[in-house]
Amino acid sequence: MEIQLLHEFVLLSKTLNFSKAAQKMNITQPVLSRHMKYLEEYFEVSFFKRDTHKVELTSAGKLFSEEASKILFQYETSVSAIQSFTGKSRRRLSITFLGEAIQKVLITFLTQFRAKHSDIAIECRDSELDEALALLDNHTSDMGFLIRPSFMVNESKFCTLPFQTDPLCAVVNKCHPLAGRGSVSLREVGEWPIMRVDPREFTLSDEYSTRFLTIHNINFTLDREYPNLKTCCFNLEFTDRAVLLMPRHRGYLAGQNCVMLDIAEEDCWFNLELVWDNKNTNPTVAIFLKEFKNFLKQ
Repeated sequence: MEIQLLHEFVLLSKTLNFSKAAQKMNITQPVLSRHMKYLEEYFEVSFFKRDTHKVELTSAGKLFSEEASKILFQYETSVSAIQSFTGKSRRRLSITFLGEAIQKVLITFLTQFRAKHSDIAIECRDSELDEALALLDNHTSDMGFLIRPSFMVNESKFCTLPFQTDPLCAVVNKCHPLAGRGSVSLREVGEWPIMRVDPREFTLSDEYSTRFLTIHNINFTLDREYPNLKTCCFNLEFTDRAVLLMPRHRGYLAGQNCVMLDIAEEDCWFNLELVWDNKNTNPTVAIFLKEFKNFLKQ
């Protein structure tokens, strides 16, 4: 059995979205489906429950995901140990990051890092949060530059280094009654229908938008749910009653008919953070961490 099949299964078990997982792995959905069918036939058991709305893991699928993650971890550990023994350590570092919020600081830092450590090959991969955590978990990626809501609890298996924040903002059409305000409270936002990304397309849609309302005990009604944030912003151009909540760094998606408003509450923000697994045996992780901490002091 090819090790790549285990990588594909673990990633799919985290995203539970065949099209998204296939896109992230640069393969087609039919190929991914065929690979998963092969695994199910190999073990003579069903790993997934599928219907028109969602994909779920069976009990066997959950067990296989756990065991496959262990196998991948042991594989990476063994390869690293053998290469270190033979003096052929890879000197490679794989980074997963979450889009626009991270790009500027990451590019600035990597420019300096590569100039100082030209012998370390850096591989970067743009990911969604659920995929990034899966990549870090199975050590396909060594380091993760993530952006997560301030209230989201860190998984104990990962080490975290917060280095920047990005505030939550409200976006409305210029004809919306709130449009003339410099800032609005979450309670004022909750008085209007909320537009957001469909959780079936992005499983953490609630955490990145409406959960801020829930945490403050604010009831709200949903307006519409769309496949992605870009589509939300496009439809907001023609909707003068709804409100969209999103991080400030995504404000470039808002069109000319919309305005971005600050949120008055001081506890509504996203953490930009460096995340890694302390059990990762790649020797370049320690080098990277030391250099990044020095970079933050500049």
